[in-house]
This record gives sequence, structure tokens and C-alpha cells, in this order.
Amino acid sequence: MNGGKRIITGDVRMRALLGEAERVAPAPVPVLLEGESGTGKELLARRIHEKSGREDRPFLAINCAALCENLAESELFGHAAGAFTGALRERRGVFEETAGGTLFLDEIGDLPLPVQAKLLRVLQEGTVRRVGECVSRPVRFRLVAATHRDLREEKEQGRFREDLFYRVRVVTLRLPPLRERPADVVRLARHFLSLHAARIGRPVSGIDDEALRLLQRHRWPGNVRELENEIQRAIALTGEEGGRIGASRLSPAIRALAGKGEYEPRTLQEKIERMERREILGALHRLSGNKTRAARELGLSRQGLKNKLIRHGIADDDPPDDRPLRDGDPPAEEAAGAAGR
Repeated sequence: MNGGKRIITGDVRMRALLGEAERVAPAPVPVLLEGESGTGKELLARRIHEKSGREDRPFLAINCAALCENLAESELFGHAAGAFTGALRERRGVFEETAGGTLFLDEIGDLPLPVQAKLLRVLQEGTVRRVGECVSRPVRFRLVAATHRDLREEKEQGRFREDLFYRVRVVTLRLPPLRERPADVVRLARHFLSLHAARIGRPVSGIDDEALRLLQRHRWPGNVRELENEIQRAIALTGEEGGRIGASRLSPAIRALAGKGEYEPRTLQEKIERMERREILGALHRLSGNKTRAARELGLSRQGLKNKLIRHGIADDDPPDDRPLRDGDPPAEEAAGAAGR
């Protein structure tokens, strides 16, 4: 996919992350993107490419997890004719094909150790040697890598080279999972509804409050990709008569959340987010929704409170309760270029 995809967010951390990515983009240093699968790492990589001054050069994305060792060498480094069975003609690898552009190595933690050693040499020397050749060829590219693994742990366990670890993470950007961005669940759900309703051929006009509430309670282990699939499924099940997506059109696992409390936080970050949200809602209730006084009580600026309301999925003009954003609330969007993982 390409320019039709955007990063949709109103989350303070995500906006800060996008700003940091844009500041880093013009510098020709390797960037490592960390985050769970489906959080938008390829989207962010493409944004870095577009803001780097290399936007007129190629952007090549390689999924390292899909490459066996032999295939990885041929794909990355190229090969000479006759280098192995089936190599009928010479082939340039992606390092050469990038030609001054950006090479995105997704799931770099899955590269076999022998290939990691060869990648390190390319990064150190700026040259590549095709499989079956003795000639070194100069290459020029910007490396952006991504992983859902903890590369530090992989390094300590001997599954990722220590020298390559420090080489690829000159700058590290971490994308938060969707479950830590409840307001973005609503924004993304509405975005995917507008994106796919016409394509699927269903005149769906919106998503009702109960469905939005359930969507915000789900943990989204597949992150943004899972949410997009869920909305496409709901649109398809709505039928040709159209209308609004109700809770009955959601997946059984999400419908099962009806009548239950929110999921229990598991990680320290989730527990901190839950506590902060409750403190904000408590202050707003005590002060009858007066956000200036609530900000003062919480030790925040008025803008600081507004940012946290956005982050926790509490609309700035909503009464102080746990309701999700309403269909009339305008989404906060960040355009990022092409599609990603």
C-alpha cells in the first residue's frame, strides 16, 4: 500500500514520537523502531524516509522473519550467475537496489547470525559482496530497522550480535501498543470505517457508543492491524441496509466484555496509565467538570490536563465520566505516508 495510509493519533506520546522521528529523519544515522506487531513500525519508517530528503529515492522494505539463511544472503547481497543451483543470471541485492534511498529491515532480530555478521560488514565498510563473487561494490543507503523482540535480551542470550546491536540502534524509537492509547482506538475505528465502508459496499453511518466502549476495553494483541480487521468484519456483517455498527456486530471475544469491568492491567505501564486516568476522572467529578481547577489540583497546566484527557480517551468537552469520544468529535490525525506494520 502507499500514500492512502496515515498514522491516526491524538496520543501525546505518539505525537512526541512523530516529532522526534521528523527531527532525526534528515540525519543519515541508523534508526531502530521497537514495538509490538501491528503498531505501525513500517508506517513510521516511511515517514522517516519522506522527511529525510531522500523521498525521491527508493524505499525498500524487507521482512527478515520470512527469509531463511540462504535466501536472506541472495535477497540482501545479490548473487553472481551460477553462484548456486537456479542462479541463472546475476542479481543485485537490496543494498544495491536501494541506491541512496532507505532500506527498512523489518524484524531484524530474526536474521540468522551468519547474515548478521555480513550485514555488520556492509554497515561498517559501505560495500557489499554478492554471493559467488570476490568483488566488493560500494553501496549507499539509510538503514531503518524494526523489531518486536527485546534486542538487548536477544544480545545477552547470544542470538543477536553485540557489535551489530550498537550499530543499528544509534537512535531508538518505541511505538506504544494500542491498548495504552484508548482514545486512538476510537479515532482509528472511525477512520477505518470511513476508509472501508464504501469499498465493501455498505452504507454504514457510524459506530454506536456501546460498541465504542467495548472496543476500548479490548486489549488488541494484534494492535492497529487487528482493529482494522475488526472494523472491516463489522462493516461486512452490517448488511446492505447499512445503519450504525452496534455491539452485536463485533467479534464474540469483544462482545463478551459487555457487562464486565475493564481488563486488569498487567504491565507496570498499564497500571500507571490506569491510576492516572482514575485520578483525573476523580478530580473532574469532585470539581463538577471544572478543568482549570482540576488541572490546578493535579499539579498540571491547563494544556497538560488537556493532553492527558486526549491520551486517556476522555473528550475535552465531555462530562467527566468514562464515556468514549462521541461520533461528532473531530479526530486528531497525523499523516505519515504509506502503509506499514
